[in-house]
Amino acid sequence: MPMPIKHSAHEKETIALYENSFWLRWRARWIFFISKLKRKTLKYAKRIAKIIILRHRHFPTFYFPNNRPSYPKTRPVETYNTSIDKTQTFILYRIIGNDLVPRHSAGQSRKNLEFILQHEPLLEGCEKIFILNRIVDPNEEQAIVKLLCDYQQAYLRIPFSWDDYKKAEWNILDYPISYAPYKLKDLKLRQDLAVQAELSLYRHKNNYVMNNNGARNLALQDGRSKADWILPWDGNCFVSQAAWRAIKQQVLNNIAYPYHVIPMARLLDNQSILCTDFEPEPTEEPQILFRSDSTEKFDSRFCYGRRPKVELLWRLGVPGKWDDWAIFPWDLPCPDYSKDAGHYTQGAWVARLFSGKPHLERKDQQSSRERGETRSEAILTMLDQLDDSSYSNNTSTTTSLLTRVTCTSHCDGSNLALLKEATKRAAGKKHQIESYSVNQLLQDLVIGSLAQCHSARSEFCQLIGNNLNKLFPDTQEKECSKRLKVADPSLLTLFLFTIKTLKQRQDPGTINTERLDIHLEDHLNWLIKSHPGQIMRSKSTYIGTQYDLLVSAISLYFGQTQTAKKTFRDSRFRILEQFDTSNEKHLTRRTKNNLHHECLNLQLWIYLAELAKTIDEDLWNFTARNGNGIQQAIRRFLKKFENYKTFSKFDKQRLLPISDAYRQQYVEPFNLPSRFKTGPISQCKPVFPIETGIFPFWNLGAGTIPNHPKTSKKLTPEYQE
Repeated sequence: MPMPIKHSAHEKETIALYENSFWLRWRARWIFFISKLKRKTLKYAKRIAKIIILRHRHFPTFYFPNNRPSYPKTRPVETYNTSIDKTQTFILYRIIGNDLVPRHSAGQSRKNLEFILQHEPLLEGCEKIFILNRIVDPNEEQAIVKLLCDYQQAYLRIPFSWDDYKKAEWNILDYPISYAPYKLKDLKLRQDLAVQAELSLYRHKNNYVMNNNGARNLALQDGRSKADWILPWDGNCFVSQAAWRAIKQQVLNNIAYPYHVIPMARLLDNQSILCTDFEPEPTEEPQILFRSDSTEKFDSRFCYGRRPKVELLWRLGVPGKWDDWAIFPWDLPCPDYSKDAGHYTQGAWVARLFSGKPHLERKDQQSSRERGETRSEAILTMLDQLDDSSYSNNTSTTTSLLTRVTCTSHCDGSNLALLKEATKRAAGKKHQIESYSVNQLLQDLVIGSLAQCHSARSEFCQLIGNNLNKLFPDTQEKECSKRLKVADPSLLTLFLFTIKTLKQRQDPGTINTERLDIHLEDHLNWLIKSHPGQIMRSKSTYIGTQYDLLVSAISLYFGQTQTAKKTFRDSRFRILEQFDTSNEKHLTRRTKNNLHHECLNLQLWIYLAELAKTIDEDLWNFTARNGNGIQQAIRRFLKKFENYKTFSKFDKQRLLPISDAYRQQYVEPFNLPSRFKTGPISQCKPVFPIETGIFPFWNLGAGTIPNHPKTSKKLTPEYQE
């Protein structure tokens, strides 16, 4: 990747604009001001200056396309056949896509199409075809089809498929992990850059729905056998008689060139182009006209909003303002020159019809910046809405969470042990919140709710209600909200899952969760919006995994699927970061008691992956390009115990839930070390200390696996926090 060596004056202005370098420009004045202050005031002034420096926004590394070396100068006559003496034919494709509100007015594409059909003249030697490009709204698509049929216009249709959209993944592997979403707050990126970075994460989804270059390439493929010249243009392009004469003359005068770049003029009033003396100023991003034997096409990797057409202009060596558009780490790199670089001409003009937003169509730099920001936000809004619409609660998916809640085998040893333990706790003495920890109460809630799912006894429902009243005696008490901040993420996750299951069953004995819901909603807002919550989110260790588990569990409890899906997206970045073998040791050194925290982290990942599975998000099989993921991390961790004596103080039975989850998820079995004895999982210890992060009665519904330890030791201070 070529790096900039020397910048023009315009580039330096662009760099200053991007860097927002307030402190750099005013540093000398601050130093002079500080030097004039008295000694007593000097330390306060230095503190102010230090705050300004520390709050200086991070700016990512970037480079400009025009820093590339010049392309080799060759004439098109050396490459292309110029002995064309027949009458030239043209075919104009216009691609009609989805309206992006607020970048466009609702229904603006159909309004502009109607204007074209009513007022655009017949173009000599040119056939017109419209392409309906994955229009999501079937009613809008039907209205456009009816309009085209009324005017007897030919069209091609690229259908939108919900099944295909669901297959579109997040852009994780090509995105720089140093700009992972949970790190952006710390980086303090400028708002427009943060939106651009987030838009890059949607690249595959964006490419499927908007399909800019995909539709353009379809036009090229379809048109090469139908005409000598192909115009794969945007749906809002209007060609007047004067514009067509100029375009045709430009082509015929330079017929040896395979590419013709046609500048575009934006209209603030569509009626203005109907005037015979209309003279536009075509200064906007141009359209491209192709000869049928040209070899270049659009790169379908580049998505709408991130220079899909400009990428080809860069390859052809067409100069313009796009040469000063910075390329950031999350962008696709600037491409190399094509072998056809320089084989183009530039001239004539075409008009772009009104978008319905006059303040975004002005020709000044501020309007151009606002247009880009509004376009990015509109794309993100639409894709988020599609994600919500495509979601279905996949209760048919078999997960360990669902197995624990729905297992009804009363003869199973673990099931009987659950009912016995729940009965014991329901009949136990009444604990006060001061002498009984929040997590102990939460553990009682989990055991009681599990037992209620399996037996529907009134005493279990009473146990749940009593403990909830102890935890949340008042809806307004601030102390109640603080209790959720110390709640164990694993216990809270399983409790919310079981309570939601009870609600869905509409169990007559289901307790009232109104106060719980109020405090959960406040806790979710605290996690997402507060500064301490964002610090927790930015951690690269097990604390960050706990954050993802908490946010996703509470979000799914409230049915906020979009928040959960974005959290699982961030979790994929954590997989790349935490399970990278070159970075793993560095991450574990940050905490004491590495073995305990490493085991806890894997346990959290198992529950996070199972929770994601309930909404068709697959974290189990997500891996880096080198194969590192949850599966490899579990294998590496279990292999550490080949030497039994090395970890003699560690409770080996903590490995059982991890090994059992591995066996259930992956076809390839992985046995524990041969020194460990075998036995049925249903007879293993069901309840572990809370700090281990293991669900109570984790072995509900489990089968048997070979090679697990017969006994278990209690946690020792060696790996307790």
